[in-house]
Amino acid sequence: MLSEYSELSQMKFDFQYDWGSAEFEKTTEDVIFRIVEESVTNALRHGHASQVSIHFLVNKNYQILIKDNGSGCSKIKPGFGLTQMKERVAIIGGHIEFKSGDGFEVKVDIPKEGVNHD
Repeated sequence: MLSEYSELSQMKFDFQYDWGSAEFEKTTEDVIFRIVEESVTNALRHGHASQVSIHFLVNKNYQILIKDNGSGCSKIKPGFGLTQMKERVAIIGGHIEFKSGDGFEVKVDIPKEGVNHD
């Protein structure tokens, strides 16, 4: 997905994946994919970003940090996309936050319970 966006939009990505071999249920995998997809789409469409960093980190939870260098917004007004992201993350017992200022940032925490660790 990221290579397609990069080719079509000239957007650059900084991708870091530190989750190792964690295995998620299909529903959780779908939620993760949709969050990244929606965040990248929003960065391009609304923020006119040229660069997006996507980091999959581990602390007490699995965490996804997505930050773009776009225009951001003065006030976050959740439309269909952000609302869908919140609802999807809630289904898997996670938490999502949005920040805007210097670009736009999405932070997702997914509990480690129920995840297979090999």
